[in-house]
Amino acid sequence: MSKMFSINRIVLESHSNLSLSTNDKHYYLFHFRSPAVVDSPDGLVHCNKGCFILRNSFTSLEISNLDGKPLNYSFVNFLGTDSIKLLKSIGFKLDFVYQPLHDHYADSIFGKLQSELNFQNNSWELITFAYFTELTGKIFRLSNMDLAEEFPDHAQKLRDLRSEIHQDFSKPWKIADMAARMGLSHSRFASLYKSEFKISPTEDLIQTRIDQSKKMLAESKVSIKKISVACGFESVHYFHRAFKKRTNVTPKHFQNKQFANSGSVYTSERLFSLDKLTQQAEFSGIIEFIEGEIRFHGNTDHVSTLLGYTAKTLREEPFINFVSDSHQEIARRGIENILRNKNILDLAISLKHAGGHEVPVVFSALLKGRNWFWFIKQETPAVN
Repeated sequence: MSKMFSINRIVLESHSNLSLSTNDKHYYLFHFRSPAVVDSPDGLVHCNKGCFILRNSFTSLEISNLDGKPLNYSFVNFLGTDSIKLLKSIGFKLDFVYQPLHDHYADSIFGKLQSELNFQNNSWELITFAYFTELTGKIFRLSNMDLAEEFPDHAQKLRDLRSEIHQDFSKPWKIADMAARMGLSHSRFASLYKSEFKISPTEDLIQTRIDQSKKMLAESKVSIKKISVACGFESVHYFHRAFKKRTNVTPKHFQNKQFANSGSVYTSERLFSLDKLTQQAEFSGIIEFIEGEIRFHGNTDHVSTLLGYTAKTLREEPFINFVSDSHQEIARRGIENILRNKNILDLAISLKHAGGHEVPVVFSALLKGRNWFWFIKQETPAVN
């Protein structure tokens, strides 16, 4: 049994920052009960309350609080290559952040594991393995659960509507019309849509049209204007802006590159992927380094509308100057990661608006080749 699953330690509640080196051969299953920042070889990732992550053995990993806010998490420290093989067989990933719909079961199972470890009665190792399997199984299932179990009245209708939108992407779809077909308010529809598909309805439609345009651009020398119309864009100018914003190249440049590199096709990639981050971001560009500070470069006209500053100001001032005072610490840690050539994924911070208020965003940064790219998604307020 020791080869399958052997618990070394259980911590039901910790408020301290934690640093694991590559010398530590144990696996760790973490449950975050407060927001935290996880720094691993892959990069810096913001974990929300209720997240889980299974740390691989011999992987360096640091857990810290977010801008001085209270840190609270639990973890199970164990050995067992067979248990890891079992998890991998069902698709459970190591060093991957899981955000299940619920996490109320975690405290109970952690408590049962602790009790078995303390008393070690007959067959306690078999029982702890069963509890661990139950915990990871629920994490995996609830992280991939259909919205139907949460919103039975709307989930199937949402999927049907989305299927229709993706099939008839060239139609002049309006969010108000989509919401009306669902019998929902604009805000409620947008909230449910994003909960189900992890993307706003507006961005989903634009990305679908962009993906279709990429196929057309890669397969023929049809004019950009004709492709723009065929994909449902209001004008060729808007198509050009939307395409460049999400790919960092113009439609014409993309088309020329496809024909210059015969056989090259667009494919989706993993977590830290230029294509994926570009598609998900509302604002993006290239990072410029000046005297150890990072600055916005590219598409600052769009960020200007978000923050109220001129594009010139955004380009000339260091990025840190636009971060709210409460998030300066985490932003500087992110910059340090970038300077050490480490990616950043979904760092939740607030930026200063020229009008004085704060704008919550999610910030990512990716090194691709010799260039660093930045990505910003505006946080969507929760709808009750």
